[in-house]
Amino acid sequence: MKITLTLSLIVLFLNPSTHAWVENVGSGYPNCMACHISPTGGHILTDYGRALSSELMSTIKTKDFQNPFYGLAKNTDTIKWGGDIRAAQTRIENDQIKRGSSFLMQNNIEAAAYVKDFVFVATVGTTEGPSRVPNKGEFISERHYIMYQGDPTARVRVGKFRQNFGINDPNHTRFTKQDLGFGSYSETYQLEYFKAFSFGEGVLSTSLGRIDQPRNTREKNVMGQFTHYLGGKSRLGANVLLGESPSTRRAIYGINGVFGSKKHTLRFELDYQVSQNIASNPKGEKTHGLFGNIILGTRPFDGFFPYLVYEHKQMDLDQSRQSMTTAPGIGFQFFPISHVEVQFEHQYRTALATKDNPSHRSFLVVHLYH
Repeated sequence: MKITLTLSLIVLFLNPSTHAWVENVGSGYPNCMACHISPTGGHILTDYGRALSSELMSTIKTKDFQNPFYGLAKNTDTIKWGGDIRAAQTRIENDQIKRGSSFLMQNNIEAAAYVKDFVFVATVGTTEGPSRVPNKGEFISERHYIMYQGDPTARVRVGKFRQNFGINDPNHTRFTKQDLGFGSYSETYQLEYFKAFSFGEGVLSTSLGRIDQPRNTREKNVMGQFTHYLGGKSRLGANVLLGESPSTRRAIYGINGVFGSKKHTLRFELDYQVSQNIASNPKGEKTHGLFGNIILGTRPFDGFFPYLVYEHKQMDLDQSRQSMTTAPGIGFQFFPISHVEVQFEHQYRTALATKDNPSHRSFLVVHLYH
């Protein structure tokens, strides 16, 4: 097996969602509401989150670049701006294939408008990704929702956004994301209730599927999540999801955690899925699957985060030899200046069914978040 040295990839679909930097938990930010308008993290930033991007996350401190569009605009009390541009170089190599590609993976602008106790949030952009992505280049609004925030510790959202199951990891090719249906372009219309406490936070949500596309068969579900803050610099959470589509009924039970300090971080997610094909055999046997990842990282200086990663999945625990895949790897995230991110990751992925032909998969992503 030839081991490629090319900076490259992993994906059919890399994540098109705004970065949620969960490692800031170790710096005393177990709750996402301080930095993001979304209570579960990711996407458009608050003014405080923009300042923190420079002071805490970047190698070079740049005040002008922390403003929207790198200083070309400014937020007001009623209007906040954001958005993302991501470009990727990907690579996969094994005994049968050697393939790489470069593409724009995200291009959008996001805005939030405050009207009394309500916030209106929406994105406009184009569908991006590899050449085989359906509707590539066409207009898309990935997210648009209304949020009520009359209570400082609670939020109610209704609209189109991605359901927050487990850790809000920006890499949605993780087995715990893509293989469980939370990957790229998985936003659905839903109702969400978020409540923060001094000791933790809870989320209840229900997904109604894609109500704007009546023929779309995406699942409808209900989900509950609770996260306990541990000493202000760690968090431990649990999730339950019950869902059904025209073809499948399933339940997912998950646990996750982020532990660390300003210098070191350990995070993990483990999800157990029980699914049943109700289209072909409504009384048939259930399939039990297990999906997980663990990431150990350090921060030698501000803005640089090298890490080790291990992913594991078993699509069917009764047939582990045919369904088990393991993927150890290494990577880093680098924030040289405010709102500029570079991420590289390389994995050695082995499917037990074809263990004599493992794959080297890697990606390099450059991300500008306005």
